Amino acid sequence: MTTFVGIIHIIVALVLIVLVLIQDSKSNGALGMGGSSGSNSLLGATGAQSLAGKMTVWAAVIFAVTCLALSVFTSSATKSVVDTMPAATTAPVVPTAPATPSSEAGKPEDLTTPAATTTAPAAAPSVAPTAPAK
Repeated sequence: MTTFVGIIHIIVALVLIVLVLIQDSKSNGALGMGGSSGSNSLLGATGAQSLAGKMTVWAAVIFAVTCLALSVFTSSATKSVVDTMPAATTAPVVPTAPATPSSEAGKPEDLTTPAATTTAPAAAPSVAPTAPAK
């Protein structure tokens, strides 16, 4: 349905462009080669709207309707990027009991965390300056 309305929308847009170019302006239109303005009027030179003017109004109405229809069709089919992401699974948080002071000296209080080991950086080798060769 969206494709059909999209094709109709493009055709109506092209027809609307042509109709606007055909119409006579206050001077001459794009294809108006001079002559009297009453020659293309439906009701003569009494000021009634010309055939091109009426067709332009109807083409503009159809263009507006297809614009609204396309926006409705595409808004219901479009989803947010967040909606398409899979739900994140997280592990349940298990509360831990607070550490109790230990009576033994030197025994670590919490066995679940590894002790941090620190290593000293390696000393850079010292290089004695050499005398420039002469």
